[in-house]
Amino acid sequence: MTMNEPRTALERARSLLESTTPLKADCGRLCGALCCKEEEGEEVAGMLLFPGEEAYYAHQGTWMELLDSALEFRGKPVPLLVCKLPCPRRLRPLSCRIFPLFPYLDKDGVLSVEMDVRARPLCPLCEHGLRGLDPAFVQAVQAAGQALCEDETQRQFLRLLTEHLEEYLWL
Repeated sequence: MTMNEPRTALERARSLLESTTPLKADCGRLCGALCCKEEEGEEVAGMLLFPGEEAYYAHQGTWMELLDSALEFRGKPVPLLVCKLPCPRRLRPLSCRIFPLFPYLDKDGVLSVEMDVRARPLCPLCEHGLRGLDPAFVQAVQAAGQALCEDETQRQFLRLLTEHLEEYLWL
């Protein structure tokens, strides 16, 4: 490992998605950046943080707020990052970087990258599936998922999120 190479699974995953996005162009122009907006009258919208990611946002200023989500991991609420202003793109949480995809981890430990079920009602890219996305982005999400699976804590968290997202299929 070189001095410039990220050390943790989380750092590697975030780094893999530093500059790649779902489309070669700004996909937020298609929908008016719906994934970055909170709808009036709805629950607080935000992005769940992966274990250890909260440290990146401890002193980031007024553009965001950290809240406790209803989801628990290892007996504690999973932090939820809520944007109050447009974020500095380089500071996007991993959940935002991989959206509208998710690296699902099944009970047998098999990783598959698919559309995040939570994206369906708001992301117009979902109707085209993976074929409508930049292949480099899909590959980066796959590589980020694999990096996360190398760490036991991150792997357990991916499994928890997979179970959580599977519940959406029954709604």
